[in-house]
Amino acid sequence: MTTLEELVGYRFRSPELLEEALRHGSAPGKGEEKRSYERLEFLGDSVLNLCIAQDIYRMLPLAGEGVLTKARAAIINNGNLVRVGERIGIPASLTINPSVRRKGTAGVTRKMVADAVEAVIGAIFIDGGYDAAFAFVREQFRLPDFMEALVAGFDAKSRLQEWCQREGLALPEYLLRTAEGPPHARVFRSRVRIRGYSPAEGTGKSKKEAETAAASELLSRLAAAGKETL
Repeated sequence: MTTLEELVGYRFRSPELLEEALRHGSAPGKGEEKRSYERLEFLGDSVLNLCIAQDIYRMLPLAGEGVLTKARAAIINNGNLVRVGERIGIPASLTINPSVRRKGTAGVTRKMVADAVEAVIGAIFIDGGYDAAFAFVREQFRLPDFMEALVAGFDAKSRLQEWCQREGLALPEYLLRTAEGPPHARVFRSRVRIRGYSPAEGTGKSKKEAETAAASELLSRLAAAGKETL
């Protein structure tokens, strides 16, 4: 295996696919055997979206479409693509025009790296099939760890609002119950109510934090009652 294949974690049966995935449009040469990564990038983008969608669908069994869409967007972005590209050594492996490579940092932009990652995914898909591409995506994007942090970071108020919209209910109503303590250490208590359900309360160091805690409590109750929430 080449060094890049070792970092990618996949050995190509057709090494020319990996070469194509790493060839920028500025690189010398034309024709079928010297084309750039653009076609593979196009394919890899779709494969990546499917891989991520499949895994978050499985890992978030109670999530609605809105939450799933947000989760996918949080994972598939240039920042994460660049981090994956740098981890597997793409900046140093890209084939680009020598005059471009002389322009500092090897002339490789973040967009080039992100595009090449998608191209590599497309190349793996063609060479080894969907399972091989999925294994690469799951490993390199570290989905289990990422999803755990992502779910914990979802705004409970947004999730509760989305649930109400899916159920055809009026939006949640929040009421500030108390604000006690000195100005520098005030504790807020808020209540959230949805028509037809018992209200829930939460506390926090700000009104928003208290409302979020109340929404989280109500979501927990709904989930315990078998309602479809995240």
